[in-house]
Order: sequence, then C-alpha cells, then structure tokens
Amino acid sequence: LQLNYEGLTKLDKDLKTVPGAAESWTYNDASTEITFKLRAGLKYSDGSPLPAQEFVNALYRVLDPRAPGNYQTLFDMVQGADAVIGASPDDPAKLQELFGQVGATAPDDTTLTFKLSRPTPFFHTLVSTWAIYPAKQALVEAGGEQWYETAANQIGNGPFQITTLDRGSNLIELQANENYWAGRPKLDGVQLKVIEDLAVAFEAYKKGEIDMITPDPNNIPTIKADPALFAEYKEYAGSCTEAYELNQTIAPFDNKAVREAFALGFDRASYIRDALKDTSVETLTWIPPGYPGHDPAVGAEYAFDSEKAKAKLAEAGFPNGQGLPEVRISYNSSNSANQARVEYLIQMYQKSLGVTLVPDPVEATTLVNLRKDVATHPQMNTGGWCADYPDPQNWLSVYWHSSSPFADTVGYKNPAVDALIEKADVEPDAAKRMQMYADAQKLVMADGQLIRSNNKNYFLIKPYVKGLEFTPQDSIFPGQQTALFNVTLEK
Repeated sequence: LQLNYEGLTKLDKDLKTVPGAAESWTYNDASTEITFKLRAGLKYSDGSPLPAQEFVNALYRVLDPRAPGNYQTLFDMVQGADAVIGASPDDPAKLQELFGQVGATAPDDTTLTFKLSRPTPFFHTLVSTWAIYPAKQALVEAGGEQWYETAANQIGNGPFQITTLDRGSNLIELQANENYWAGRPKLDGVQLKVIEDLAVAFEAYKKGEIDMITPDPNNIPTIKADPALFAEYKEYAGSCTEAYELNQTIAPFDNKAVREAFALGFDRASYIRDALKDTSVETLTWIPPGYPGHDPAVGAEYAFDSEKAKAKLAEAGFPNGQGLPEVRISYNSSNSANQARVEYLIQMYQKSLGVTLVPDPVEATTLVNLRKDVATHPQMNTGGWCADYPDPQNWLSVYWHSSSPFADTVGYKNPAVDALIEKADVEPDAAKRMQMYADAQKLVMADGQLIRSNNKNYFLIKPYVKGLEFTPQDSIFPGQQTALFNVTLEK
C-alpha cells in the first residue's frame, strides 16, 4: 500500500513526520483542530484530480461499522467518530446522518480540517498511516464489499500504481506513477511475490529470480557461513516486538503469578540464539529500541531466572508444575519456522519450569480469526505488535487500553493503565506526555502479560539494488517506508 498510496503526511528515513500529499499543517493552540493544506494539482495515477474530500471519504471508511476492523478506534478523537463506530450497521440513513456530523471537512479541493474531541498533538503523524489512504470513492462504491481485491479499483496517489493483484499466484505488480507529485520514481515497476515456502524463495533468490527476500531464520547460519551470501545480507533494528500472548481469562494464565513464572522462565538469550537464529534483540520491554518511549530498564524484574520462575509457580499453587492445567501453545502452521521455535520453547520450559507445553499448529487464517475474540483466543500463542507510526501512543493507547480490540481479546484490563494513557494522549507538553507513557508501560509489563523479544529486520539484497533507505518500519521489504522512490537496479 505504501507504494500505491500516500497519506497526508509520511515518515522519512529517520522516522520523522514530513509532508506527503499535504504540503503543510497547522494546529490551533489547544491541539483540538488541525488544518492541512494539500499540494496544488494533486492527481491520482490515472491523471484524475485528487481533491481533499477523498481523505474525508477515507476517514468515513475506516469508521464505518458495516466494515469493522481493528483500526476503527485509531481516529476516535475526531468529533462524531465514536457515534459512527457505535452505530447500527443496519440503518444506512442514520449512518449518513452521523457521517455528516463527523468533524472532518474539505471546504475546498486543497484544504482539509479535522475537529477533535480531545487534544491530539500527534494527529499529524496518525494521518501518515494506511488507514486513511485516499482510495477513489467512486471505485470503492462500484466495486462492492471486496473492491480492494481488484487491481483496477486500486487507483492511488503514491509513487507506483498497482497493475496486477493476483491472489491465485500470490503476485502484486506495480508500475511507475507518471503523475506522482514529486516526479516519476527511478524504477519502471516493482513485483511483489508472496512465496510461502521459504526454501523455494531462498532458491529463487540464489538463482537471481528475486532481488530481495526475507530469508528463513533457519538459513541464516548458512548465509553467514557463505562469504558471497553474507555480503548480500543486511540486518538492522526492526519495528516489531515479538511476543507470546497469554489469554488471562483462561487458566492457568488468569493467575498473575503463573504469567510471571512463564516470563521469568523465558531464556531470551538462548531463544534468540538458537530458535530465532539471531534475528532478534534480547529485551524485556514492549516498545523496541529506536522508537520514542523505549526504556531498556522496563521489565527488568522478569530477566531470566529459572529458580525464581519455579518459586513463582509454587506461589501460584503449582509446585514443580504439579496440578498446572494443560497449556497449549498455538502457532501459525503455514510458516515452517514457527514449528521449530515452538519445539524449542517446549524444551525450554521443560528445563526452566518443569512443565510441558502442548503444541497446537493452526492454519494461518483460522488462527487470525480465533484471535479476534477473547472467548476463542488461544491460551498461549505467537504474536506481538509492529509499529504503525513512531509514537508511544501507538504502542500503548492503541494496544493496551481496555477499549482496544487487542487488549480485549487477551482479557487485559488495568484501570491505572487506562488513566495514564488517557492523560498522555491529550498532554501537549512533550516531556510530561512521554513520562506518562513510560509509567503506563511499566504497569503493563508488571502485569506479566507478555514474554518478549524485539525483532531485527533482516534481508538478502542483490548488490545491484542501489538507493535503498532503511528504517525500522520496513517490516515487509527494505525501502518500504520510503516507497522505493530513489531505488535503481544497476546490473
């Protein structure tokens, strides 16, 4: 999407918020109203005008209860948004009335104003996200519920334009957008291939059929031992916290002492070295290195200690694991790397806690659906969070507030956390705001909800690929955040 579309703002290579489709923006003194000025002459890739109203339409889509998603609450600070989110999807007339009361207006084609129900000093960063990318409303309406699955409906305003969207062959093709405001990108086009079998992807890369891949972690020792491949290997800090989510509505994880025991019994150093093949960074905290709000001291009480872990388990009423209810570890069976990681985890906990986990491989789509409801959410599963934008609000308010669908589906609710992040979200003083988020993060970690490590981005990149700009946000492919705009192939 970042190749095909561009938000009002975007992030540069240093993760700073910079102008995108909008050339400037201004807040009122209270940070409750923000006005964006769009660039003159903005066009879609098909040459048609891109008016400010299309961003209003995009906001309506993300709020619409007829197509609910995990990001509905991302813009709940816009006046009238809550009423739309909570409305019945079966009353179209009422919905239209409520949309008309949402505090987003386009008085002309280059001006866009958002009125907010609470101060939101980070709003200009929110609008860099995909959630309100300006898909053409006429195509959305004509395309039906699955409009986004047809390439012809994905007319965008980014540096490239989707021309092929083939789920059957797992292929997305894009061509250079001749109408992009900053000029044509240097590449004529881009192919994105989803190859589920990582061994097949690795062979395709070695044969020169693919320019960049994320290799199977199990292949990294081989890559590092091969001078030619290692010269093409690139790793750097990533945007994701890798976690094992614990559903605290299901025994035994409804017992905080059990959650703490599993956290203390998690040997991050060996897990990263042997199971993740050194593709992560050892950490105890939620917000990863390189992001605002990262504090390496948070969660220090859960550093690996097998004896303390066993003592916690005994404190919970399960000495030496006796009487502990069965613990099933669910994971995406479509990714072969996950099985090896779970097998390692089972061995780890046998050693550190004296308990035996039961592996529960689940097909990818099924697992996604199970995780949408606390009643069906697995007892323990691979999971985590990747930053949508570089602000602690994204890590804490979006994920850990009790109103969040993410916290809700693992049964997490802490009123003290809610209170802190609600205050932080509206605090205009940057230092005070960061301290509130820091305090909230400490409380979340103290609840023993997750066992954590932070990822690295790691790729194999052919030496003829030039001009890539790397950021922690490049979770899918290198240069993702800066949309491959300056990339060339010098074969």
